[in-house]
Amino acid sequence: MKKTHVQCLCLPLACLVALSACAPGGADAEPRPIEVPPPVKQTNTELNIWYTDFGMMSNFLDVAVNQYNQLHPDNPVTAEKFFADNSAESHDEATQQMLTEVMAGEGPDLIFFDGSGMDIEKMIRRGVFADMEPYFETDSFDWSGYNQAVMDAGVWDGHRLVIPLQYNFPMLYTSQTALDETGFNIENCDTFNGLLNEIEAMQADPSQTREVFRAKFTFYDFAHYADIPYLDYDRQKADLSFSELERGAEIFKNLGGLELGSIDYGIDSAADVRDGIALWTCPFPPVDAFYTGPEVINAFDDMVMMPIRDMDGGIQAEVTWAVAVRNNSPNLQNAYEFIKYLLSEEYHTETLGYRWQYYSVLDAANEAYFQDYVFNRAAPLVPPENSYGLDTVDVRQEDFDELMDYTRQITGAYYNCTETIFLRNMRNYISGEASYEEAAQAAERQLNIYLSE
Repeated sequence: MKKTHVQCLCLPLACLVALSACAPGGADAEPRPIEVPPPVKQTNTELNIWYTDFGMMSNFLDVAVNQYNQLHPDNPVTAEKFFADNSAESHDEATQQMLTEVMAGEGPDLIFFDGSGMDIEKMIRRGVFADMEPYFETDSFDWSGYNQAVMDAGVWDGHRLVIPLQYNFPMLYTSQTALDETGFNIENCDTFNGLLNEIEAMQADPSQTREVFRAKFTFYDFAHYADIPYLDYDRQKADLSFSELERGAEIFKNLGGLELGSIDYGIDSAADVRDGIALWTCPFPPVDAFYTGPEVINAFDDMVMMPIRDMDGGIQAEVTWAVAVRNNSPNLQNAYEFIKYLLSEEYHTETLGYRWQYYSVLDAANEAYFQDYVFNRAAPLVPPENSYGLDTVDVRQEDFDELMDYTRQITGAYYNCTETIFLRNMRNYISGEASYEEAAQAAERQLNIYLSE
């Protein structure tokens, strides 16, 4: 399995059953090749998509369908929209049903991923998705304006099976005063091991009064950020022997700050950095909260930003929205035309007001959002009336430029998966119910079962 695909998206139980037929693997087994079935006979008479009204992706797809159909009245998209009544449970249940149909060779032509409900790696290895690379090549599609490291996360063995649309990456923010007070050296954090050293030193210092992170969730996905290859989907084998896993788990176990279910909002995070409560903050949503949190720090100090780097010094991004095409769809050309529209600057202009949550794979869209929705905004504080006395903000072009420079340092990307998140599988250790060795052995057994299903 290539470096940019260490993780996967989670898969509902119904689809796990559908994916259960596969050969046994092991550490010494040869990697399973990525096999893509040849396309079926093409008719390109229609194009069907499915999505629910739950979450931000509904807004994006509403605009996409309306605008695309106006541009292509002779070959419109047929959209089936499931109304979940703002219920995550209804959304998940309906998504399960859709995926079951897809695994049976039926269902919509396009499958959208929003970070939940699908196991990308398993589906890739079952030949579920069509290779869209020939269509991009025939059209001489220009990838130069896109984050190539993120786009490459949709390519397996030369087959473009998934097309990322949005992403996030782990950025930390603090003030220069907070760094001076704690002695935390960001120059040593040019690799993940360097970051571990600095955090361990801070946690071992009894004189420290700040929490390392404002929210524990900031470090929850450290195994993703570090690009630790503890999952091998090709050989269906997990390996939890990496020392970085044990060190990271120990750090997480000793973290204070907001609990896992808490959101690190912008204005709150700026206040906690100012007031000596936390050193690093990672506010949500990552795009808009950059201006409602870290930029607010500039009102009382010099804001400092730092990405969490992987073991080789690169930066790993999480794909938060993507699309793929059902492998036996007879409408591949139509699917390509719609995907090309989703990637177009024209579509991004139409949906610029929704771009506050995650980064677009189109670099120009991130720049446009900053210029149109941030730079000239009078008071980007959430909420506008707050109890922290932070009623001003210094929005600076150079801060945005530095943030965008980090996006160009991204070296790989992953698809998150509930079943394979390292710390989720180590809950007995985190809670103190088991030693690290006991929890790791149990987690490895469970992951091996999951990978072989």
